[in-house]
Amino acid sequence: MSEFLGPEEIAYGMKVISEEDLELKRIEDIIYQRLTYDGKLKGKQPSIPVTTMKRMYELMLIGRRFDEKATSLSTLREIGTYAPCRGQEAVQVGFALALSKDDWLVPMYRDSAAMIAFGLPAENLLLYWGGDERGMKIPQGVNLLPIAVPVSTQLPHAVGLALGMKKKKENSVVLTSTGDGGTSKGDFHEALNFAGVYRAPVVFAVENNQWAISVRREMQTASKTLAQKAVAYGFEGILVDGNDVIACHEATLYAVEKARQGKGPTLIEFYTYRMGPHTTAELVSNRLKAPEEVELWEKRDPIKRFEKYLLDSGIIDESFITSASKMASDFVDEAVSRFRSYPKQEPRSIFDYLYSSPTERLREQLEESLGIKEPAPPEEEERRLEGGKEGINIRNAINMALREEMRRNEKIVVFGEDVGKNGGVFQVTRGLQEEFGEERVFDTPLAEACIAGIFVGLAVSGMVPVAEFQFEGFTPPAYDQIFGHIARMRNRTRGRYNARGVIRFPYGAGVKAPEQHSDSPETYFAHTPGLKVVVPSNPYDAKGLLISSLRSEDPVIFMEPKKLYDTPKMSVPEEEYTVPIGKARVLRDGTDITIVSYGAMLLNAEAAANTLSSKYSKSVELIDLRTISPLDEKTILNSVRKTGRIVVVHEAPKNLGVAAEISAIIAEKAVEYLKAPIRRVTGYDTVVPLARLEDFYLPGEERIVKACLDVLSY
Repeated sequence: MSEFLGPEEIAYGMKVISEEDLELKRIEDIIYQRLTYDGKLKGKQPSIPVTTMKRMYELMLIGRRFDEKATSLSTLREIGTYAPCRGQEAVQVGFALALSKDDWLVPMYRDSAAMIAFGLPAENLLLYWGGDERGMKIPQGVNLLPIAVPVSTQLPHAVGLALGMKKKKENSVVLTSTGDGGTSKGDFHEALNFAGVYRAPVVFAVENNQWAISVRREMQTASKTLAQKAVAYGFEGILVDGNDVIACHEATLYAVEKARQGKGPTLIEFYTYRMGPHTTAELVSNRLKAPEEVELWEKRDPIKRFEKYLLDSGIIDESFITSASKMASDFVDEAVSRFRSYPKQEPRSIFDYLYSSPTERLREQLEESLGIKEPAPPEEEERRLEGGKEGINIRNAINMALREEMRRNEKIVVFGEDVGKNGGVFQVTRGLQEEFGEERVFDTPLAEACIAGIFVGLAVSGMVPVAEFQFEGFTPPAYDQIFGHIARMRNRTRGRYNARGVIRFPYGAGVKAPEQHSDSPETYFAHTPGLKVVVPSNPYDAKGLLISSLRSEDPVIFMEPKKLYDTPKMSVPEEEYTVPIGKARVLRDGTDITIVSYGAMLLNAEAAANTLSSKYSKSVELIDLRTISPLDEKTILNSVRKTGRIVVVHEAPKNLGVAAEISAIIAEKAVEYLKAPIRRVTGYDTVVPLARLEDFYLPGEERIVKACLDVLSY
């Protein structure tokens, strides 16, 4: 039986840090408050201009009226689910008016009053909650990111945006908000950690309204406050009375100006209350609130409290209240009228803004569904160059591409775990930091979700981010950001923002790596609208494909087969060239059978083709896909129509893999040309085994040859 050491047995000088060291006894002891609950001023007169205070009052009324109207419209089913912000107007108006025109606001979904105060037309919010993507097309001149429905996922975007502004030497500050429930998310902690490490000019606003749906704030954290969480990440936290608009505004001004002066981030906890339900689709949690709790917070109503102060100070009178109330009602009524008169959304709009130009598949679906024939963009011709630097492997070729493009385009930034002085665990970024400096090639904390999250913000800021994950097995934590934000940013903002850039990572088996370092996850990414997925199989293509990816207006997933990092080696031109994305390459012509593959398995497929040719006298057509999404259907179909037989090879599991998609395409468009069933030679529908059985798992030459002979003998 073990026992804990007693205090007298602990080594001399050991310090145990606890909550008690923060010396927080009561919220009231540390909360920043300028107006008492009955509207009396505490301390000196605020330095806020009278015109600004009047505008604060008007915007709080607008926020309240809008909230009431949107709730009513949702109840009547004229719009869908809506997240009310009643009771939080002081927070939102207070921090929105503390930002300048060149600053950025990255809101959460409950920030209606803030977004309107910051310049978003109110009808946009009604459109969005009414189910129309045009609502999140942010007008030019309004530096606002779209609503993020997944909780706290917008916080890393704000950090990336702030980093982008800092790197461009723009004196802008980013403010982002979340709720008390959002502080439990990994995105929150990763974003604060990144912000602290980089001293990013960002302000984190936590609207602590005491409830996350039906879970009280006390169930979110054992910390006495949320503001103190900033201390763990190396910057200041402030606790503010969130129903006191003067305190909210002053605290935000302090944090914004501090960030603008290069003194780093601040976390502000706005202590407030959610007077309404979580959303209009969920009313049960509101009934869980104790009546006396609701009554207490009703007495702290931020509008009535501020109004009392303004009246007592002689800043406004009853006539101003009357006119402001009418103005707010008229403002909201006019927004509703514009919302109702908005042109009908056309079905074809779902095909818009997914890519910089529609893919062949999208053009086909548009024509099939609506009879609209979209012209195809000019086909990019591939010009193959000869000669060049000899003995180049894939890792060298990728380094060459990054180096050349970074010299050409100063907006490209490379970041990830160990990409700086270390050059990446596979040495792909070796020497880049020495040439381009830490501003353009920088290491990150070990947090893949935030690496992908800051990618979004950097792209919105105008940079071209190149994020490296050390292994494909480390990408799952980033899926939320990649699938929910990077892939969708152009579409959900109707083209206002575009998360262009490249996400790179080594993938695949064959190098005897540890568990969860050998997967082939291309299907996950290829299934996601908005992404392009590229997989080179040789150094020449690796360089050309990466250059094309860096110049693409679309986000590209660039998968590097780690088995091929060192071999094969070949001559790679040092001059500029590109390899088109979405274009497969026929490596050898044939008439008897087609083999399609990509990445590391292409070498096994090529060995099988050589055996079939030399030993069995079969004419094999070999195709390297190079791009997984969008697929080059034309090249595949032309080959099948010629040979009548096809075998598709990849190392990912068979179930719903790339080979399954190719099989479906052929079944739909060229089945009459087939002389034999399609065969797939793939990894098994298991996890990739550890080193001792890895070779058994991978589709080797022998398995490919056998499948081809079966097809040829059918």
